[in-house]
Amino acid sequence: MDYKSKLLSIMQNRNKNWTLNIFPKKKKKVGLKAMCDKFKKLVSKLHKNKLEELNNEISQKQVAGENSKQIQMGTVIFNQGISEERVRNIFSEMIPQAISNYSQEAYEIANKRIQEFESIIVPKILEADEMMSAFSEPAFQMLLRKAQQTAAITDRLNDYSLLAELIMCHVKKGDDRKNRIGITKAVEIVDDIDNDALCALTVAFAIQKFCTTVGDICEGLQVLNRLYEKIIYMPLPQGKEWLDHLDILGAVRINSFGHLKSFKEYYSLVLNGYVCVGISTISEEYHDAIKELAAVDIDNSILVNNELLDGYVRLNISCKSAIKNLQMNQNGISRPINLSEVKVLEEIWDLYSKDGDLLKNVQDSFICLWDSFDALKQLRLWWESIPTSFDITKVGEVLAYTNAKRCDPGLPDLLL
Repeated sequence: MDYKSKLLSIMQNRNKNWTLNIFPKKKKKVGLKAMCDKFKKLVSKLHKNKLEELNNEISQKQVAGENSKQIQMGTVIFNQGISEERVRNIFSEMIPQAISNYSQEAYEIANKRIQEFESIIVPKILEADEMMSAFSEPAFQMLLRKAQQTAAITDRLNDYSLLAELIMCHVKKGDDRKNRIGITKAVEIVDDIDNDALCALTVAFAIQKFCTTVGDICEGLQVLNRLYEKIIYMPLPQGKEWLDHLDILGAVRINSFGHLKSFKEYYSLVLNGYVCVGISTISEEYHDAIKELAAVDIDNSILVNNELLDGYVRLNISCKSAIKNLQMNQNGISRPINLSEVKVLEEIWDLYSKDGDLLKNVQDSFICLWDSFDALKQLRLWWESIPTSFDITKVGEVLAYTNAKRCDPGLPDLLL
């Protein structure tokens, strides 16, 4: 039987589901380049699979260091500054250092007071990002320790709030060395300053630094009245003892040979947009003012009736210096005043009557209107009773400003 016949016989005797490969294909030789390409594809595939696993992990799990605060946005994590837990731990770690020299009995009292201080300051710290980052600064920690030491020896709750405001002030304004020294000294004397002296210092500071920008006289005085209702939180001291007390603490410097300006004279300068004669409505100056306003397309409504003198008009501003900061309304859109408009309004100001008798009448009318507000009347009577002039030092400014902010958090920040 020849070869082909044998092959046919074998195939017929096998199950038809079987297949017989008598002539297997020869394996192709694989070159070095092909092997490298295949290896690269395998590594790339493994790397891709690993990334997918990591992404799934990141979207579900966060891991942060001991001193980190995590914020997760989608599948991205940022570590930002110091965590709330670490802030509280740092505060607690510093307490033994602040009160290490006390006896066991005094230690317990001091520790309780510092915890009261902590309950006030930590929420403020957590609200401000810059406060969180400040915790890593040695100068900040030193000031915080001083604040803890002061808190330990006072039982006045207002002192804890004042210390907290001073710490906040250090972060916001402590870059200036003068401010930093003033803040540090203020922290040290918080427990020494009498309540009434601090209140008086705050009021005196407010008189010098805060004023209304409202053009309408009655509305402007209402703004001031609301401010002094908040910061005159107790009867103001009389005589000179409170000034001596503040002078000893370095918060003021008494000038024994000088006297304060009269209240009428002082506010006639500060609020010279209110305390002015203005322009008579039947004068040539009035018609000149109307023409000048028209030349720069300013509405005549910026001239208002002088509430303190019938028949006269004035610019609707609280003081001359406010002209440069006015916002002009043009087609319903507010914009800063331009130079040509500033020039015109200042020229109109120069058209005001200089009549001395009329100005005296306006000053008297202003004081009558001022006294119609209870807090403002109390302020004026107290100011006129101060027997000598004085200057507020940097320490006094820091104390007064932070106390005013404690009483009225809405007060604007000042460049101390």
